[in-house]
This record gives sequence, C-alpha cells and structure tokens, in this order.
Amino acid sequence: MRTKRSMLAAAVAVVGLLLTSCTVTIQPSPGFQITFNDVITEFRPTRGVGSTYYVGEEVRFLLTVTQPGYITLSAIDPDGSVYVFSRNILVPRGSSVLPLDSQRVVYNAAPPRGHHRIRATFTANPTSGTVVYRGRRGDAEWSAAIELELRQADVRDWAETSLVIR
Repeated sequence: MRTKRSMLAAAVAVVGLLLTSCTVTIQPSPGFQITFNDVITEFRPTRGVGSTYYVGEEVRFLLTVTQPGYITLSAIDPDGSVYVFSRNILVPRGSSVLPLDSQRVVYNAAPPRGHHRIRATFTANPTSGTVVYRGRRGDAEWSAAIELELRQADVRDWAETSLVIR
C-alpha cells in the first residue's frame, strides 16, 4: 500500500512539474464574423495605453488611419455597460487627435472608476446611427452591436485601447 501511495505522489509531482513548464496564452477575441480592412494603424489615449485619468480630466486619443473616413467611439465601463460617446467623426488620412477641434466637444473622464476599454470603428461612409449600444452589457453584446453597425460598410476596421479612471 505504501508503494502505491509513493508512486501516486511521484506521478502527481511529475505531472505538476510538466504543467509548470507550460505557457498558456489566451488572446481575447471579440468574436466578429465579418472581415476587416487594415485602416486603423494606431489608436490610443494620448498619455498611452492603460494610462490613468482622474474624474473630470480631459481625455484625448491619438488615431492614425490609412484613408479618410468616419470613426465611431464606443466603450465598455468596469460595470460592463456599453455606450457610444462619439459617432461619425470625419477624419482625414494620417494622424489626428480626438476629439477634433471641429467637433467642439471635450471628452472628460467620468465614473464609474476603474478599467475602461474603448473601441474606434472605421467606415468609409457615415453609419446610420440606428444601432443602439446603450443598454447592452458585456463584451459579447458590445461586439454584436459593432458587427451589426459595420456589416453594411464596404471598408471597415476597428481598434481597441484602454485607460483607467480614478
């Protein structure tokens, strides 16, 4: 009986050693069922990905695109709520800082505090704006709204960034 326990303990130890030498990489996939073009080459807060902003501070984004078109900015907050905060921004080819001066708006960090993910979606023409984001919860519903909105666009792309609000 003692030999069986010793053998079992040794087997468990060997399996444990083998598993600790493994590396598991998980890449999040929004599950889009449509294909995208390589239009957005950079999208991030001007302070950098994952940067911290305090409630009330202005937030700006650096965006670089390979052709002119329209950008919609949507986000998911730490509570899982999805919303659009800017739709159909006409951007030129090249680099821009959002919001554009022509928009005459300011993006301010607002509660809830925590990790926020922001997606920029690109289309060559304005979207209809009929797809509703508010009221959706979670990554799957966010991705579904984006896919529904972009499905009719001939040229489309998306990019994601993040920031922390304190």
